[in-house]
Amino acid sequence: MLYTITACTTLLSALLGLCFSINAVLAEKGAARTNALYLFARSLALACTALIPLCVNAPELLIVVTAAMLIVQIVDGIIGIAIKSKIRTMGPFFMAVCHGVCLGVSLF
Repeated sequence: MLYTITACTTLLSALLGLCFSINAVLAEKGAARTNALYLFARSLALACTALIPLCVNAPELLIVVTAAMLIVQIVDGIIGIAIKSKIRTMGPFFMAVCHGVCLGVSLF
């Protein structure tokens, strides 16, 4: 049960990041669009990797991808602080807490 909750939480987080990157690709022009395309490539890779533990039992991979999403969400939350956006701060930090709890329960 915990495995499935962790896998779903991680996939949801990765898919949210993928959606934000797609939105950026569609909204931006010029050099900003190029940067958004690079963001999209990385987000797509994380989302695909996060999908694997739901398809096959891969607890070690799940821990690694959950830890990666924890780092992504913490950095996103810090960026939210820097741009003074409450939603872009609280959302990522909430997801980071979810990832941290899942990792903590899985590892200890």
